[in-house]
Amino acid sequence: MTDTEPSVALGELIDLSGKRALVTGGGKGIGAAIARRLVEAGAAVTIADLDPNASRAAAQIGAEFVTCDITDASQLAAAFDVADGGGGLHIVVNNAGIFPTTGSLTEVTDAFVDRMLDVNVRAQFSATREAARRMATGGSIVNLASIAGLGGGANISAYAASKAAVIALTRAAANELGASGIRVNAIAPGIIDTPGVQEQMEPLRAGGIDVDARIASNPVGQRGLPDHVARCALFLASDLAAFVSGHVLVVDGGATA
Repeated sequence: MTDTEPSVALGELIDLSGKRALVTGGGKGIGAAIARRLVEAGAAVTIADLDPNASRAAAQIGAEFVTCDITDASQLAAAFDVADGGGGLHIVVNNAGIFPTTGSLTEVTDAFVDRMLDVNVRAQFSATREAARRMATGGSIVNLASIAGLGGGANISAYAASKAAVIALTRAAANELGASGIRVNAIAPGIIDTPGVQEQMEPLRAGGIDVDARIASNPVGQRGLPDHVARCALFLASDLAAFVSGHVLVVDGGATA
C-alpha cells in the first residue's frame, strides 16, 4: 500500500479470500466466534484446540481442525504446519488461554503461577514466533489479552500478570516485525458472556447475585458477547487496519472508561 489515498473499495478491504488463518482455542466461546467471522470473510481457517470435540464446531463453519496443546512445542508447530499448508500464513489469532480466578494473593501457589504463565505467556510467545516464521509476505497477528492486564483486579493476580505480559509481548513484537510487513495487535476484552465466564460466576449465582446483570454492568448496558470481540479481531486481521500495529483494542462496553 502506498502513502497516497488508496482507491480501494470497502468490500476489498475486508475480503480475506486467499488468506490462510490459524485460531488457537477456536472450539468455543470467543475463539469460535472469531473463526466463524474469518471464514465468513473468505479466509481458509484452521482451528487448533485442546478439546478434540471442537472438530464438530470447526466442521460446522467450514474450518479445518487440529488437536493441539499449545504448551507442547511439537504439537504447536504441527498445528502451524497444517494451517499454512506449505504456502505460508497470513493471519494468526492467539486466543487459547486459561482464566480461572486465582484467589487471594497469599494463597496462590507457585505451581499455579507457573501453569498460568506457561499457557498465557510462554505459549503465546512460541505461537508468535511460529507465525513470524511463516509470514514471508507479511500478515497480522492478533493476541487476546484482557482488561485485567491493564487495570488488575482483586483475586486475579496471576491472570492479570499473564495478560499484562501479553500486552508487552504484543508491543515488542509489533516493533520488531513491522519491517517484515507483520502487524501485531492485541484485544483486551472485558467480561464476555462465554461458557467459561458463566462457570466462573456460578458461585455468585448460587449466592443470589444476578450474574446476567453483573455481566451487563457497563456504560453500554448490554452483555458482552463473543461476536463483539470477533468483529474487532476481523478488523485487526483485515486491511481495514492496515496502519494499525502495536495497539491494544479494549472491548468492554466502556467498563474501563
